[in-house]
Amino acid sequence: MQKTDDQKALTFYSEKGPDHVALKKAYDTTLTELSEYFNQCRRSYDERRNYWPGKTVDLRKHGSDSFPWEGASDTEVHVINERINSYVALCLTSLARANIRAYPVAVGDMAQAKVTSSFLKWMIASYIPRFKQEMELASNYLFERGLMITYVGWDREKNKYLQKFSLEDIATSNPRLASVILDGSDDVGVIAMLKSVFPDLKDKRAKKAINELRAKGTCELTVTRRDIDRPCIKTCAPDGDVIFPPYCMDPQKAPYVFYKIRMTVQEILNKVEVSGWNREWAEYCIEHYRGQSTDIFNGNAAEQATRSSVAEWQNDDLVDVLYVYQRLVDEEDGSQGIYQTVMSPLFTGRGDVPGHAKFELMNGYEDYPFVVTRLSEDNKRLYDLQTIPELLRGIQYGVKVERDSRTDRNSMATMPPLMHPIGKPPPDWGPGKKIGRMRQGDYEWGPTPAYNPGSVEMEQSLLSSADKLMGLDFNNPLSASRRQYFVDKFLAHVQGVIKAAYNCFQRFGPDQLYFRVTGVPDAQTYSKGDPDVDVDISISFDVQNTDPETGEKQIEQLLALVPYDRSGRINLDSAIEFAANAINPMLADAILQPVEAAQDKMVKDVTDDLTKIFSGIEVGARPNGAGSALDIIKQYAAQPDITQRLQQDEAFRTRLEKYSAQYSFAIQQQQNAEIGRVGTQPASMGQVATQQANTVNY
Repeated sequence: MQKTDDQKALTFYSEKGPDHVALKKAYDTTLTELSEYFNQCRRSYDERRNYWPGKTVDLRKHGSDSFPWEGASDTEVHVINERINSYVALCLTSLARANIRAYPVAVGDMAQAKVTSSFLKWMIASYIPRFKQEMELASNYLFERGLMITYVGWDREKNKYLQKFSLEDIATSNPRLASVILDGSDDVGVIAMLKSVFPDLKDKRAKKAINELRAKGTCELTVTRRDIDRPCIKTCAPDGDVIFPPYCMDPQKAPYVFYKIRMTVQEILNKVEVSGWNREWAEYCIEHYRGQSTDIFNGNAAEQATRSSVAEWQNDDLVDVLYVYQRLVDEEDGSQGIYQTVMSPLFTGRGDVPGHAKFELMNGYEDYPFVVTRLSEDNKRLYDLQTIPELLRGIQYGVKVERDSRTDRNSMATMPPLMHPIGKPPPDWGPGKKIGRMRQGDYEWGPTPAYNPGSVEMEQSLLSSADKLMGLDFNNPLSASRRQYFVDKFLAHVQGVIKAAYNCFQRFGPDQLYFRVTGVPDAQTYSKGDPDVDVDISISFDVQNTDPETGEKQIEQLLALVPYDRSGRINLDSAIEFAANAINPMLADAILQPVEAAQDKMVKDVTDDLTKIFSGIEVGARPNGAGSALDIIKQYAAQPDITQRLQQDEAFRTRLEKYSAQYSFAIQQQQNAEIGRVGTQPASMGQVATQQANTVNY
């Protein structure tokens, strides 16, 4: 019956608030049931970093169980770490060079899509703190532990600080307040005046400040120095920071999610002031649970004392705080809501101290504030996965065996064992050891093992297998697809994070925001509009773009198609934008301008040239935009007064014809390039180009 009550408490909303006992039981049960995944992550952590029990700083084997001898090689082999680092670097490069676009989902949103794209770029560059660092951590978790989980929320708080003021400072800004303080006749009025200037000031500190100003001429007052109102993202460790139920398949359909963070005492007390946390709860948890951890370690003591778990014990000054997110149902009308409970994983309430710091409906949230991505979708369950260290564990061990054997063989060759009459020094084996034998009175060096070239070949074969598995064998034609698969996983996660952050801005951000992006000298204004309007965000990157030769060939092939485009299907502006972004996205943002701005600039430049020609100054053609320039010249010459002057002024007509001829020659040069390819004028039927008719497949 109790189990049924717990399930009800985890499913339905109650006006009494959360059931702390049921939540703690669910958290403890989830930790226990996920212990196998936690152990899997600890093994992956240690294998990536080449940590094993008994490892010594000199990378030699010691102890009675040392094999093949005391002091034998115990070297590190970074097969796993090298390949994970390669993919982390590739993911961050793809993020830096990716093309981020916002596409409208309705016709009316088309005008907003362009500025939204610029706004998204500014968000990840400046608005969201530590965006790239958090994404780097996420990529490490993806390849090492098989999952990356990112919390996306909104920070809105005012942080209060003490600042020293002198009586002269107050007199400079408010002379009347300074005189009233010195007068000493109306302290109640002085407190009211101080609180009008410093809204966060408490009466007790205000009285103390008045006495200090009169006695010493200085005081400390409470001021708000930083107003935070921005998106917030945090990458969470999948083996402890954020945990879902073990049966979870879709993270957004889980009945509850646990998000544990470790907070300093200062952070908790600040939450009491700025976020409305219960003060009694905060003070009780600080006093009783400071430095206590809720992590569960399985196995014996030797297995626990690994490098990955040592940091979990070093939290003497921190307090575990548990954010519980629940999708609760109202029993009356069946409506759902995402609720947040802030509690301690070690405390469910006692006496007058409540079991939670805060309980509230997350207004505006339809889903949990987490973006979750798996390394591979080969199983339905979230935690049923294979990590990269697991995949490469056997290969790394095999390479280590080969390297240790060659190191030991070289040690024997450098200092072979010394044969001596039996019964002298104690028998032992190894480089430089003394070995007794039956022939008395005979001293000589012992035999050394022969060089084995197969060991190097075996190591190279193992490393080649590792590269093939990870898509890092650049001679294999399938490797590019493998690399693209992993990069797409990462970029899909980034895309989800950006979209979630943008949705948070739509719900909680200011109505208007000014921002700057590279290439636009003036600040742009962004209005968030309707929070229910959806935007399709796309992030794309081709891993072959990391190869300069491949990227250059792609751009050449793309631009080579332009002369064949007779029906206008190729958007030349988009082609130029793509080529510029492939070369350098930062430079592309700096030099490319919107099509409308480019057209306006072309009109201005050509009309300026025509003005100079009209006034008697000969000018040359612009380096680009020949087609648009000829259209402008044609319309200019069609004006009645210009036509009349062209008929009467030969010098003016000569200057204009020369200017126009240069643009015509530029177009002719483009046509000549095609003539040089086919040998004649391209085939056509009237104004219809038929040169490519025989090459089109239907």
